[in-house]
Amino acid sequence: MAALALPLLWSRLQSGQVAVRQAYATVQQRLFELLEQSSGTIADPMGQALAWSTDPGLRAAFDALAAPLTSLCLHVTLVLFALAAIYFIASESSHWQASAGKRLLGLRVTDLGGQRPATARIILRFMAGILSWLLLNFGHALAAWTPDKRALHDYLAGTRVELAPGASMTLPTWARSWLWLQAVVLLGLLAYALLRYLWLLTEIAGSGLP
Repeated sequence: MAALALPLLWSRLQSGQVAVRQAYATVQQRLFELLEQSSGTIADPMGQALAWSTDPGLRAAFDALAAPLTSLCLHVTLVLFALAAIYFIASESSHWQASAGKRLLGLRVTDLGGQRPATARIILRFMAGILSWLLLNFGHALAAWTPDKRALHDYLAGTRVELAPGASMTLPTWARSWLWLQAVVLLGLLAYALLRYLWLLTEIAGSGLP
């Protein structure tokens, strides 16, 4: 979806980046001014941060930064949502009954009777999938716990995902490797974040700040 959306969003991303950079520079400038007004020394960082949060100039600068960020995020979200809707609804309501990823894994979407779902049901499944995503993928995870292996959006839409005729019940090697790669990358990112946090605590302790 990102690869398809990038050409459509390129000019908007470029203009948005310029607007965000300019607004961020304004925030930095106001922070420097406030730091100079405090003689460059801060005995109580938390107290000073709370005091700065009421500064009208700084609040206006943050509002100016939030506006282009919000607009850019909303624009990107709408384009991705539209592309995803077209892709998944068209592919899962086709005679393949599956997106490209499902086809590679030998899966297809059916109704509860094992038949090809109506397009309206596929649309409902896609819209119900929003709830599964908003629940931090808990709706998707239900497929691993429920007796009939259905996700939350499948329950809401009256659908199920099953093996296509002739498909192997064994997870392909490439798919297993891809899952392991994602796990390794996630653990690596968590380890990096932890090390950066520990480094920051070490810097703070070394600076003598309370």
